[in-house]
Amino acid sequence: MAGTVVKIKQSSVAGKLPSASDLQQGELAINTADVVLYSKNGAGEIITLASGAAAAAKSTIDMGDVGYDIWIDGGASDATPFVTQGTYDGGDA
Repeated sequence: MAGTVVKIKQSSVAGKLPSASDLQQGELAINTADVVLYSKNGAGEIITLASGAAAAAKSTIDMGDVGYDIWIDGGASDATPFVTQGTYDGGDA
C-alpha cells in the first residue's frame, strides 16, 4: 500500500525565515537550526507555530552504594511521572 508523503519546506540556516511568497496558506516550513516551525495564515502573513523545542539539560546524581547514576529530566510540570518506587505527590507544580 502506498503511503502519503508530506514534505515540509526547510532551512538549516540560522535566522532564515520563509517569505510570504515561499509558502501557500497552511503550508509548513521549518528552520532546523533555530528549531522554529512556520506557516502562512489567511491574511498572507508568516506566523510562528512552534519554537525553542531544545533538549532538556541533564544532571547526574551520585547514588552512593547503589552502583549507578540516575538521569533526571525536568520535563513539563503536567507530564506523567515515572515512579520506580514509592509514590509521587505532584510536587509544587
